[in-house]
Amino acid sequence: MRPTSTYRVQVRPEFPLSSTAEIVDYLADLGVSHLYSAPLLSAAPDSQHGYDVVDHSQVSPALGGAEGLAALKSALDQANLGLVVDIVPNHAGVGAAAENPTWWDVLKNGQKSDFAGHYDVDWSRGRILLPVLADNADALDDLRIEDGELRYFDKRYPIADGTGDGTPREVHDRQHYELVNWTRGDREINYRRFFAITDLAGLRVEDPEVFAATHAEILRWYNEGLADGIRVDHPDGLRNPGEYFNRLRDAAPDAWIVVEKILEPGERLPAWPVAGTTGYDAMAEVNGVFVDPATEAFFNTLDHHLTGTTTSWQDLVHDAKYRVATEVLAAELGRLVALVPEIEAAPTALAELAACFPVYRSYLPAGSRD
Repeated sequence: MRPTSTYRVQVRPEFPLSSTAEIVDYLADLGVSHLYSAPLLSAAPDSQHGYDVVDHSQVSPALGGAEGLAALKSALDQANLGLVVDIVPNHAGVGAAAENPTWWDVLKNGQKSDFAGHYDVDWSRGRILLPVLADNADALDDLRIEDGELRYFDKRYPIADGTGDGTPREVHDRQHYELVNWTRGDREINYRRFFAITDLAGLRVEDPEVFAATHAEILRWYNEGLADGIRVDHPDGLRNPGEYFNRLRDAAPDAWIVVEKILEPGERLPAWPVAGTTGYDAMAEVNGVFVDPATEAFFNTLDHHLTGTTTSWQDLVHDAKYRVATEVLAAELGRLVALVPEIEAAPTALAELAACFPVYRSYLPAGSRD
């Protein structure tokens, strides 16, 4: 059943699948065709949004598990409504390491982990840098060993086999990870993350095995008729979004697939096998109705009063992008610079390229000009 209209429900531990099922008749009275649910896979403890998935193999027990999803589907069927589910292929939650079995195994076994290929880690520095310590030179003194794990306040980390003897600091220094001052993350982090969020580590779903492992449960929902549609979060974080959508379409040939894609004015969605975007571009047009152009002079004056300077919109955007590239995403910029060590001006050139880029991202070689 193709959606004609959807109603999004933020399913969360305080409003689980059972509560969602109770409002199905209300949604039907509104006239929507589908309930559009927030992510349903197991997320970090107490997650209010579900975008920090820690276990791709099950419907979150905190939301009601497989039984809760089946009960919601039964309620939807009785109301003649369908279900669209939100999925998060780009990243996984790693802030609560003990809750994510694949990340835990990588921290414990390093490059020898069966799941090392799940994540984009630059192993050239030798250890995974985890910026979690307080901004204190003696923060490592707060480490302790409990129940065969390394603990830092409420954070838990694994101890590799055969490395557990000695003081907590000595044990820490033998691990495949290094706990460091949280302020070092933006400049030194050596795993791909979601923007500047160190608790969300990028997944290598371009690898067919990783795709299969992280999508098996989601595709079960599709194959068993639990879900009609799939809303894909942040595909622009993927190495090759086009290839990803081809693989997803092959796995779910009749699914209604939409993408959370940011389009600049005049930019067209790439030729992906999807039904379209989630509507940010349309909402930008709608929200324009609420902007009064007559207030431009007032806001220009207010900005000058607050900042003491006068700038153009174009310069403001450029300077903000440049600052993000060189400060917030300094570690990511550094990895790009390392690819061209022979170019002395690469840091500035690449930051300027990012600051002047006219769209969110490119898809080269797809879409290149003739």
